[in-house]
Amino acid sequence: MEQETNDFDPIEARQNEIAQYDANIAMYQAIASQLPDKWPADLEQYRNPKNQHKALKDVPADKVQQVAELWYADDVTQAIKTETLERTKAAAILAALEANA
Repeated sequence: MEQETNDFDPIEARQNEIAQYDANIAMYQAIASQLPDKWPADLEQYRNPKNQHKALKDVPADKVQQVAELWYADDVTQAIKTETLERTKAAAILAALEANA
């Protein structure tokens, strides 16, 4: 019976994880650059609803597209922050692995 070899390299895995976070951050930043970054005062009341689908009933028909883009922009901004946080944690783990290698 052949013995299986363990080809898993935790340092390489963390490096790949960080590279994926970098790619995600760059993608979200590119998306964000195409979206509005400020909520107009007249639409601020629609920001951060508990349920976007239910909130749409109160949005004037001629503002639905704009509100949808603003909601998406907020989601993308949050995604950038989340990816950055997770990248920071992965980088700390990588540094610890490298220090103990």
